[in-house]
Amino acid sequence: MILLVLVLVPLLKCYADENITVPQDEYKCSLPDVTSIDDNLDITRFRSDFSKISEVKFPGLIGPLNERLICKIKCIDGNWVGPLCSTTAEGRFQPILRECFYRDDYKLLSISFKNSSIEKETYFPHGSIVTSKCKHFGLYKLKGESQVRCENGEWSPKFPECVPTTLVTNFTGDAPPSIQYVVVSGSAVVEPSGELFVYPDSTLWLDCIIPRVSGDPDWSWTQALGQHNAAWAADDEEKETHYRLTLTKMSARHSDQYTCTSSGGHTNTIIIKVVSVVCPPINVSSPRIRLFSQGWKLGHSVHFSCQPGFHLNGSAILYCMGNGHWSALPPTCEETFCPMLRTLGPHLSLVEYNSSYGGRAVFQCSWGYRLVGAPGLECELDGRWSGDIPHCIAIYCPNPIVPEKGRLLTQASTKNGKYAVGDLLIYGCDEGYQVLGEPSIVCTENGFWSHPPPFCLRPSEIRKADTIYIENTTFVHFED
Repeated sequence: MILLVLVLVPLLKCYADENITVPQDEYKCSLPDVTSIDDNLDITRFRSDFSKISEVKFPGLIGPLNERLICKIKCIDGNWVGPLCSTTAEGRFQPILRECFYRDDYKLLSISFKNSSIEKETYFPHGSIVTSKCKHFGLYKLKGESQVRCENGEWSPKFPECVPTTLVTNFTGDAPPSIQYVVVSGSAVVEPSGELFVYPDSTLWLDCIIPRVSGDPDWSWTQALGQHNAAWAADDEEKETHYRLTLTKMSARHSDQYTCTSSGGHTNTIIIKVVSVVCPPINVSSPRIRLFSQGWKLGHSVHFSCQPGFHLNGSAILYCMGNGHWSALPPTCEETFCPMLRTLGPHLSLVEYNSSYGGRAVFQCSWGYRLVGAPGLECELDGRWSGDIPHCIAIYCPNPIVPEKGRLLTQASTKNGKYAVGDLLIYGCDEGYQVLGEPSIVCTENGFWSHPPPFCLRPSEIRKADTIYIENTTFVHFED
């Protein structure tokens, strides 16, 4: 199956319409299986004219970079042939062979296509050449070919591997030596190809990382005329592991392949190219974006940030690359919003809501429920709310006290037997006794009863008593 990423622009739709019956002998070919972008297409008129069509041309987008092609299909002996595509309308139309699918199974590899990094799984058209490098410069050695070509659905050769070096293995086993570089002066940048591009007149340290006790390694290069100094580093923290090659006042003659060989014969190689490249200055018109630039030369970087309340959309750091372009397009600043609060409980509601930076979300519970958690949240600088969404729990009053010689004439309204806000209790007394106090009490929103429970006393006792209510408690004084 040929998988193409094509956007078909001709205003045609070639799916059968059950409401229209057209004799098939009017057509040389059956309707091609493509989809129209025109929802208002008059399919009746299109079908009536289709018997005269022998070729359909359409522009297309193909591959991960959406390369533009002109494609066509032709009706030959009652069958559609194609697609055939060309980069220009006047160019030679050729068959589209099978694409290759790139799976992101190579966690240590960085893949690029035409100097653009590939960050996700995607299809590549036939003939595409992708370049591989190990993600961590000098810490892994590339084993295999750095360039892989798509050949009619198959990658050839296979993708390379990244072999861990001494720093990764902690100097155990037969690992190749790690290589690190330090820009003493000037600038440099690692290209998508894995090569190290250096600006002229820069001074560079190349460190071959290997235990000194294992013997002196050897730095070598291909140009016989090159004369460079190599020795163990002088710094106390590095002198036992860093065998340093110093390249000063670098020029085109320093463009070479540099190999470090351990005393055990293990090697690691980097490629250096000295190029004089200047990238165009970056100008931003938005007052919301801020930038700090080291300069515009090869290896220089530009750092971006946004004013409070906004965040970057794009790369925060851009590097001037060897092709004279920045490593990515300048970012933009977008207003920061916190995520929508979609998971409110059934009894929780918002009384104030502003999801922009500095805004607040203020909550309240339905009548009869208590808020558990922060009553309000604030949208912070990183686009997150300042805490978790609160929740509501039902308010219940404690089980009522039933006075001696008394009884309850009502029951709780809930199935679990608890007394919810608004529940009304009515007291009664046994025969021969009367209620002293409030005969009915209500469960309030603070979780307490509106009045203390009454007493049940004989009528003769009630006439001699003084009743005082203090903090939900009934005090009764009897005179002798």
